[in-house]
Amino acid sequence: MRLIITLLFLIITNCAFAQKHNEAYENLYIGWTKIYKYKGFTKPSQVDEKKYSIAQLSVIDSFANWMQASYKPKGSLGDIKKYVTPKKNLYHERYNVAVPHSYGANAHSYTFLRLTNGKWQPYLNFANNWTIAANEIPLDNREIDFNSNQTCLFTLPGYDEQYLQENPGSDEAKTRTLYAVSSHPLIKKYICLNLKPSKTPGVHHLIILSKNNRLPFLQVSIGEALQFAEDAFPVKYAEQKQTAIEQNSYDATHLKSAMGVLDNKFSTAKATIAKLREKYKNRLNEEAYLRGSYSIQDLTNGADIFANGDAKPDGSFSKSNPLYRVDPEMQAKCSTDKPQWIVIKWFGGSMYEVPYKHMHESIINNFDFDYVYNFFFDPEKVKGKQYKPLGPLEREEKIVTAEKSSATNKNATDPSIFFFEDFSENATGQKPTGWKTSMNSNAQYPAVTSVKNMDGKWLEFIGHSPVTPQKMNYPLPQNFELSFDLAVPKDIPWGAKAFVLYLGTAKNYVENGSCINLRIRPGFSGRPGETYLECKFGSGYPVNVKPYYEATGFSNDKEINKVTIRLKKKGESLEYYIDENKTADIAKAIPPGTLFNWLQLSHLRSDGDNQKYYISNIKISKE
Repeated sequence: MRLIITLLFLIITNCAFAQKHNEAYENLYIGWTKIYKYKGFTKPSQVDEKKYSIAQLSVIDSFANWMQASYKPKGSLGDIKKYVTPKKNLYHERYNVAVPHSYGANAHSYTFLRLTNGKWQPYLNFANNWTIAANEIPLDNREIDFNSNQTCLFTLPGYDEQYLQENPGSDEAKTRTLYAVSSHPLIKKYICLNLKPSKTPGVHHLIILSKNNRLPFLQVSIGEALQFAEDAFPVKYAEQKQTAIEQNSYDATHLKSAMGVLDNKFSTAKATIAKLREKYKNRLNEEAYLRGSYSIQDLTNGADIFANGDAKPDGSFSKSNPLYRVDPEMQAKCSTDKPQWIVIKWFGGSMYEVPYKHMHESIINNFDFDYVYNFFFDPEKVKGKQYKPLGPLEREEKIVTAEKSSATNKNATDPSIFFFEDFSENATGQKPTGWKTSMNSNAQYPAVTSVKNMDGKWLEFIGHSPVTPQKMNYPLPQNFELSFDLAVPKDIPWGAKAFVLYLGTAKNYVENGSCINLRIRPGFSGRPGETYLECKFGSGYPVNVKPYYEATGFSNDKEINKVTIRLKKKGESLEYYIDENKTADIAKAIPPGTLFNWLQLSHLRSDGDNQKYYISNIKISKE
């Protein structure tokens, strides 16, 4: 099998775009283009100065086989790419000499697919990725202006723990919690570095397997960082001088000017290094943290690359961007047949996307981290044993049904009832059957629940969008009444996102299409809430009608605050009720003959556990 030489940061670049998944295959276990069952390499290879033995290259095959045995792509099509340390001068990679001998396999799960001759095939390169590699450093986090052929420094962007403690409800804290794996029973015994992704979607963690859990990276001190930066000046100067010559060789005057600017740049940067040594003369042995990505131009501008005007009152730095290098003792052994450490990471998607969430769950539940550790660092424990995944490759949610309510049974036989749903058939804690749902930003589906001091079952919305019925026989009747019960918990904050009902004429959601758009959110301390009723049917419907109204009776002061919403459509008219209060009466709201073919419900965002809505008793009756 041909060895693929590639750069991991190119993979990450491919993943920087938001992923979209076709509903036609989102929940299908599409699997791999091919199960390779690699047998190991038969000859060595060399890339620039780096020689790779048969034993090293065969390790890549083991990585690939273990990945394919542990994961079956869902909503995506998987393939395996093998790689070694990047080639010099490929995509501006100049410092391959200082990068350790590294080699690995990457499982691409392509998410943009189309059917070709009855088979799913990728038509774009966007993919989720799972990488296992030996002796790898985070190439995309290298600090290039520190680096030379003798040195390779990089950061491991993390979270500011003090900030997270002070802001437990922040998006940053939620993201870390959502993607965290360090407490997982299969992983917590190993080194797990929680990363703050510098790209979206990026790498959230590095799981490192090494003998006796020895971290292969050493954090650089302030004094070392300044010395490494200064040591790199001759290398950087030579590079930038060559660029200046290439760009200005046509004119001696321009070239002389460019060289003057270049000389001044480096002399000023060197002077800044001297000032920083003096400033930190009593702290040179402290661990170095950068304020963002470092460049020689920062030093030319006189910037403090550690504080940069943002040190804390006690003089300490934000610890979100520590500076590292590889442990020299371990790096010296990376060219030998045995890996010094194994890096495992997955990236490229978001947890609220089905294909990525499935990959994440497959890895943490199926992949045998212990076997891999023992294979390399305690081989007697797995001698004669073949790798096996820890769990099934396909997991289907078990649907539990409950007894239908008397209201459901009654409405099912009433010819005047077009649609009714009270979620009584659903077990609490599960997704609603008969509804198309998607995950929210916390990777949770809307779930059926019971509400204290409220009868029946309710569907809980916590930042979910959209939720649509799948068993509704469109179009709706020409004249109808649509009603539902809506509730919020006590003290849902003023300003929380509204609950939205969209009723459109197309057979799918059309943002600017013909529709009735209803939004409502509660008030506070017993005061009325706000509601918005928009009828979008062209310039003649409606005319001179205000869209905003008070939501009388809908507030946040009770333990549970419930209202009944009703929309009555008859001919061209539309009436809107909150409980028994007529909120709006629009005589000419909808053109004659209009038919509605799409209903969806949503809550666009939730910023807290009590920012949620409950809905039940959805009824559409013929008028």
